[in-house]
Amino acid sequence: MKKILRLDLCKHRVWKDKNIKPEAKEIFSYLYVNGFDRIISHFNIGDIQQTIKIKNKGLRKNLESLKKYNYINYIEY
Repeated sequence: MKKILRLDLCKHRVWKDKNIKPEAKEIFSYLYVNGFDRIISHFNIGDIQQTIKIKNKGLRKNLESLKKYNYINYIEY
């Protein structure tokens, strides 16, 4: 028997939040899809930059805003 996992981001509360920029929402969806069904996920900035055209400083600002409103918790190293 096969199990089908369906990823539903369309009703997530981040889309209705006016404090989060659309660019940050796009980053959130990328991280959500790549880290699906995991507690800890490692990613490189270059991986995100291939999908979303963003500079390092812009990525850092968007991650901080997502962290501020408790959508993600991240550690940069």
